[in-house]
Amino acid sequence: MYKPTKIIAAAAMSTSLASSIANAGGTTVYQDRTLFNNNTGALQIEDFESEALGEFAPPTTFDSGLGVNLFAGSVLTSIEAGDPDGFVLSNTTPGGRKYMRFGDFGDTGSYTVEFSVGSAVSAFGFDISGFQPGAGAGGLNLTLYNNGQLAGDMFIGSNVDWFAQFIGVTTDFDFDMVRVNIPVNTFNGTPQADISAFDDIVWSVPAPSSAALLALSGALATRRRR
Repeated sequence: MYKPTKIIAAAAMSTSLASSIANAGGTTVYQDRTLFNNNTGALQIEDFESEALGEFAPPTTFDSGLGVNLFAGSVLTSIEAGDPDGFVLSNTTPGGRKYMRFGDFGDTGSYTVEFSVGSAVSAFGFDISGFQPGAGAGGLNLTLYNNGQLAGDMFIGSNVDWFAQFIGVTTDFDFDMVRVNIPVNTFNGTPQADISAFDDIVWSVPAPSSAALLALSGALATRRRR
């Protein structure tokens, strides 16, 4: 079922991004990782530190179990370190150096990055850098799916260009796939793909399935009978 979300601005951060929390239709949107962490349970993380540097061909599943696909658009996909091209792409892992990059010189059009976690979850978040909403649509679109069905769709505004910012959602419904649409930006009057990087992607530890719970209760019952 479609879940509308309304953005509510709160205190400003040092990056000038509003630490906004949205809460409507069963979805809460966070643009502050600390607030997000304080309102979630155990989290799994993909920080790309164990991945090989260089281009990769989506769809790809990383060591953490995070699946990544380029659902729409055609841009470079790679694991990188540093900022060789000066796009303010950055690693955000303490003590780390790698991140996942989308886009390169000459790439055009919007694109949609698809993340899958394999199981139903209720929280998902990421750091994004290099993103330039001020030269585009003023934000990005986040769409949640569960078993292929639309669960939530929201536009998340941002006034931070280039520098790393956090975006996360928690919900009172399950989802297993997240699509992030990066709109085109305009440089010197020319539309182009907005080169961006993702790092420290997190999602809630999936709750045990009903089948697993039944199996566990059966095992406990057998043990008690002994």
